[in-house]
Amino acid sequence: MQLVLHNIGEVLTGVLDDPTLEADTIVVDDGRIVSFDSGAATTADTVIDCKGMTVAPGLVDTHMHPTLGDYAPKQQSVGYLERMMHGAVTRAISAGEVHAPGRSGAESALGIALGAFHSFEHHRPAGIKVHGGAMLLEKDTDFSHIDRAYEAGMRIIGEIGVGSLKDPVRAGELSAHARRLGMTVHMHCGCTSDRGPGGDEHPYFSAEDVLTAVPSIASHANTFASLSDDDIDMLCSDDGPPFVEVVQAGGTKPMLRVVEGLADRGELDRLLIGTDTPTGYGVTSLGVLKTIGDVCSLAGIAPATAWAVASGQAARSFGSDGNVIAPGAVADIVVMDASLGSVCDTAAEAIGAGEFPGVAVVITDGVVRVRGSLCTLRSRRVAGIEG
Repeated sequence: MQLVLHNIGEVLTGVLDDPTLEADTIVVDDGRIVSFDSGAATTADTVIDCKGMTVAPGLVDTHMHPTLGDYAPKQQSVGYLERMMHGAVTRAISAGEVHAPGRSGAESALGIALGAFHSFEHHRPAGIKVHGGAMLLEKDTDFSHIDRAYEAGMRIIGEIGVGSLKDPVRAGELSAHARRLGMTVHMHCGCTSDRGPGGDEHPYFSAEDVLTAVPSIASHANTFASLSDDDIDMLCSDDGPPFVEVVQAGGTKPMLRVVEGLADRGELDRLLIGTDTPTGYGVTSLGVLKTIGDVCSLAGIAPATAWAVASGQAARSFGSDGNVIAPGAVADIVVMDASLGSVCDTAAEAIGAGEFPGVAVVITDGVVRVRGSLCTLRSRRVAGIEG
């Protein structure tokens, strides 16, 4: 099936080193971007007139806690994944199925993660792609549990410190094994909300704990019960993990310290953006958009750069080449504009001012999934869609 977007005003690529490009047309065939040449649009089934709006890759939420299906037991919320699509997120990454009831040790943690992994392999609420199955580390987890998770196809270890294993040294041994296999490892930073077994044994994870556990990601480094300034600086240093993540369910001041610290080092390629929801903070369908706006308006990061951090770079950190606008890329695409009534002229200008853009269209795998977001304000212009 061929889909064509034309009359494009601006393109954000999702590529950190080359975050914008000039193109009036994007041609999608069989779910992938094939050309920026209008002459390649030969058998279009769907044509989208963008009317001068901005086109960008779908966003990635690098930190969320799914269970099974589009249901969040901690918040008793149904449909939150679908609503994330209305917030321009086309891919969501589990940091652990923390709120699934009944977890009591390594075998149950593996079983819960396997259930989520296999469920979300085939279940895409409203078209969103969920990477479920992030196994949590428990006191009795050993290398064999990680091997079994890997053999089943899972590539994520959930937040170290959220499971019952609180020892950073032992966690580091397991983390190193998982990373040798090619898995991505989350690590909880700051105070833990764990109310289960062992929650009071190690209630706070410092930067030193993170460095001991050698994860791939220092997760939510701006947690509300936050790290010290010295801890944040340590995570952003040469000794820190490959990626440092900020989330919407966290503090603004420590978020800015992370972003500015990495920017000053010329290392925004280590920054990730997630929401850490649905958790005690609630359900935030626009959480990634809000954090991008904060990063731009408060830390002075260019909107195209921040969008690249939260799209292509985020996908890359989990081993995917998706969420970019490039020939051959999977067509997970957002069309957006400044919102109706905004003083800004474009979506990028609105993001730079800390505003929500108006999401007009969301596409995954070359198929239109959202036509006018139910969560953002209305886009100033309305896309014309034929077919």
